[in-house]
Amino acid sequence: MEEKKHNKELFTKMLVLYLLLVVVGGGAMLMCTINTQVVNGDMWREKARAREVVERIETARRGTIFSSDGKVLATTVPVCDLCLDLGRWPKKNRKGGTVKDSTGRVVMESCITNDSAFKANVGKVCAILHNQFPAKSFEYYYNRIMREYVKPNPSRCLYVERKVPYSQWTAIKRLPGWERCVVTKTAEGSVKSFVRAHIYGNMGENVVGQHYVTKREEGYTGLEGYYDSVLRGQDGKYLCRRLTLGTWIPVEDGSVPDEDSTLIRHRIDGKSIVATIDTRYQDIAESALRRSMNQYGGQSGCAILMEMSTGYVLACSSLTRDTSGRLREMLWSNVACSDSYEPGSTFKTVAMLAMLGDDKISLDTSMRVQSGGRKRYSASSGEIDAGHGYTADTSNLAGVLAMSSNVGMCELAWQFYRNRRGDMKKAIESIFPFGKMCPDLDVLEPRTGIVPLVSDRDFLNLSYGYSATVTPLQVITFYNAVANGGKMVKPLFCREIIDGSRSSAISPVVLNSHICSEETAKQMCEMLIGVVENGTGSNVRNSVYKIGGKTGTTLSIGDRSIKNSSFVGFFPADNPRYTCMVLVERTSIAGRHAAAPVFKKIADCVMAFDEELGGTRLQDSGRVMRPVLVKGQRSQLEMAHHLLGIPFACDEASPSGRWTLYENDRSIYGRYQVPVGVVPDCKGMTIRDALALLRAAGLKVRFSGQGKVINQSPAPRTKVKKGSSVTLELKP
Repeated sequence: MEEKKHNKELFTKMLVLYLLLVVVGGGAMLMCTINTQVVNGDMWREKARAREVVERIETARRGTIFSSDGKVLATTVPVCDLCLDLGRWPKKNRKGGTVKDSTGRVVMESCITNDSAFKANVGKVCAILHNQFPAKSFEYYYNRIMREYVKPNPSRCLYVERKVPYSQWTAIKRLPGWERCVVTKTAEGSVKSFVRAHIYGNMGENVVGQHYVTKREEGYTGLEGYYDSVLRGQDGKYLCRRLTLGTWIPVEDGSVPDEDSTLIRHRIDGKSIVATIDTRYQDIAESALRRSMNQYGGQSGCAILMEMSTGYVLACSSLTRDTSGRLREMLWSNVACSDSYEPGSTFKTVAMLAMLGDDKISLDTSMRVQSGGRKRYSASSGEIDAGHGYTADTSNLAGVLAMSSNVGMCELAWQFYRNRRGDMKKAIESIFPFGKMCPDLDVLEPRTGIVPLVSDRDFLNLSYGYSATVTPLQVITFYNAVANGGKMVKPLFCREIIDGSRSSAISPVVLNSHICSEETAKQMCEMLIGVVENGTGSNVRNSVYKIGGKTGTTLSIGDRSIKNSSFVGFFPADNPRYTCMVLVERTSIAGRHAAAPVFKKIADCVMAFDEELGGTRLQDSGRVMRPVLVKGQRSQLEMAHHLLGIPFACDEASPSGRWTLYENDRSIYGRYQVPVGVVPDCKGMTIRDALALLRAAGLKVRFSGQGKVINQSPAPRTKVKKGSSVTLELKP
């Protein structure tokens, strides 16, 4: 009985304890529920909604940069990270054991890839990647993939290469056995992204601009940077609800409780711009400048081509030699507008034009030009060269400019401005654009101007191009104003902004409507033409069209063998339409030889491409011009004539063949019969044609130089055996 009574009391206590726990626990749960639902309900609802509904940004597509001739310079293209799912595991038999092949190796299987198809196409994948990224070898990609592939537990997301062009990534994904192993989505999101691509590589890269990232900031240079607000557009902002893990769908306006619908912002893609750069002229300018700097040396250089009436910069090449000696365009250095230098003789035109505004000076003003005159100046401690090719003791203004006489310019300044040097400085500053010229390129422009003319030496130096620092873009802007009748226009690098079907042109900007009178500008143009016809610029003279311009060479203070060489001018001089400036810094060659030929090459090509000037370039004293190649493949020469708009005069009576030869006595192309058993005559051919001709004859070829063949060894028609070597010498 006592035991039953004890059990009953124990049961009662347990029941009371249980009920107490239920009441207390239930009360606690109720309090928590009230706290969660009522007291902190808003907070928890906000957190829940933040996990299910978030604001997501849809990046706007950046606008395209076009060239003035309709080509795409920079655009946004899709790229993908190439990731492979190589998940494989040992094959199991019915009893759960691993299956082995005849050699004892464990057989691996996968539901993602077909082993035979995967291995059959892995070589194609590696070839595609190597061609796209030449810095990494075929073997690198093959070893990277196969090393992971043969592991017992290979990676389910192997990063093979990042930012693979979308077309190449798609080609890999479509290969048999690779359809499912190419990953399209990782834990970080989609493998697809968008990058900025320069369609023409590094051509005009300083002008177009490029993306940069530093510790302090991120942005763009060049046109990309200056017109960033136009090109960038407006990112879209959307409310999205989680549908499944990693999948989000847009939320319609007002469908989310207590959500302000104004947060939803639609994406607006960026506008496009049309640069003033013409890809044809840009390619010519870069090629000619690079060739000159490779031949004559130079630390940096630029070539600028400007349309005279509008100021549109049609070409702007800027090359700098890096630490390895390779010429390339630097990110932060655009030589045309970021390098300041003492201009030398190209500044004589500025000083002379400023003096011509004085009634005391005229074109007939005579002055001493022989070097003995320097003893008259208190600045005689410095060397003042007489000029180039002078035999007379005195000359007028045209002669001083044509022969680039330093003594003549000093004599002119000393005679008329010795006691009013401030007037001379003020006159120069009023006609030369010392201010900033190129905000369109978003570069840091150096401070330019004239040094204080304290000493006689500084005063005289200014008259022939020292004691002042300028940029190449400022120099070409001044010469462009002279050729434009005295009207100075601002150099522009963008001509149009495109917004869908609408476009707005960027009009020319006039900096100074009259730096001088039209008559004075015309007189100065005539003197600059004389520089080319009878002076230091005679090596760019031709009989097809006239050029007006000025050579310039400045010596380094520390080492007089180091020079800055330049040539600036306009063409065709009879009716100027273009202005061009070429500068090669820190070279050992004068401007006449280092810079002037680059100017001539650019001018010749512009005259050939400009349809309105076509009649000028085709006629030379009544006869039709022809290419300088006199021998080569008929199809190639016909194409060259067609592109230049020149009739291809050929001998219809002679049978046509692969090779053709220009016959000077008849001024037509005839058939070139390739001799058998002897060395063919390759003089006048391009290296491509010469290689094809000599290799077809069973001969080995070695060559040096560039351009066309001017000499060969053994001599033409020499009997040689097959397999013998022929050495060719090339020259532009």
